[in-house]
Amino acid sequence: MDKPERVIDLKSEERFIEEYVSLRNRYSELLTTHLVNMAETREWLRNDQIEIRGLVQEELFLGAVILYLNRAGEVALFVKEPHHGIGTKLLKIIEQVAEEKKLDSVWAWVLLDNQKALWAFRKNGYSEEGQTSRFYMEENKPGIIFRKKISQRGTL
Repeated sequence: MDKPERVIDLKSEERFIEEYVSLRNRYSELLTTHLVNMAETREWLRNDQIEIRGLVQEELFLGAVILYLNRAGEVALFVKEPHHGIGTKLLKIIEQVAEEKKLDSVWAWVLLDNQKALWAFRKNGYSEEGQTSRFYMEENKPGIIFRKKISQRGTL
């Protein structure tokens, strides 16, 4: 029988950084970001303007979600194996973190070519706000902005 998944905060469980870097670099083009290494990731994790959670099963890193507090609640998500429910679990986890941080909403920019991510955000109740482009590798890449309101428990 498989052991259950557990949520980690990558800032406090550094033994998963190598797997995180490998997975994140695998998605660098879809995220429109540069490749990273272990040293810069360790430094980046010291930033108090990001929250990062991962899901692990036993010692296997399944995926990560990042909440950028300094970018008005932007979310980035990537998983080892799409269509296994990991993305949905990670989005729910980071929405809870956003609620704890008293954010009104979270949002994501998703590359138009990234069908799996588009599907994940739509499936999880994110609304499309429109299209915009990001400049990456000397060309404009079209994407969709998704947003989800965060309900604040205990408020009227």
